[in-house]
Amino acid sequence: MKTIIITLMFVFLLSINGISQIKFEGSVKSKYKSIQLDDGSFKYAKYNNKEQSIYIYNLDNSVWRTVKLPLPKNHHLDEIKLISQKTFNKDDDVEIVYSCVEYTVPDDYEDPTVGFSKVNFTLNIITQDGSSLLKIENSNEIEIVKSNGQTKMLVYKHVGSGFNGDDQTLIYNLP
Repeated sequence: MKTIIITLMFVFLLSINGISQIKFEGSVKSKYKSIQLDDGSFKYAKYNNKEQSIYIYNLDNSVWRTVKLPLPKNHHLDEIKLISQKTFNKDDDVEIVYSCVEYTVPDDYEDPTVGFSKVNFTLNIITQDGSSLLKIENSNEIEIVKSNGQTKMLVYKHVGSGFNGDDQTLIYNLP
């Protein structure tokens, strides 16, 4: 009887272990950014450089939304900072915060007396139809802070040039 009980327990443990294994589902040839929306659902976002669009996928890899990014002339996407639905307004449209960068090189860049190339950042907040909610030059950092029932957005702005410039923190109240 003891042998039967021990054998059944062993088989039971093996079956539980077999069910709880990590199972490989496949791979995609891209780097995705995972996000959690305000309603708690998880999505994955991928940027298509050629189309200048962000594809937002459900967990089953089906496309949930596509958003075209309006990049300023000569700018490239730096980073997708935030994808949300109700952070900046209360409708169900997707809102995207992203930074883009422009590199400018002086005309006489081989002359050692001329400074290095300049890097210009722009922080953008848009809705899914491409409408701009906010655009901040010389910025590429954002933080959303919640405290005492209030939500604030802190935007870090580079003022001046080089490492000696005075930086600022712009503070915005969010709904």
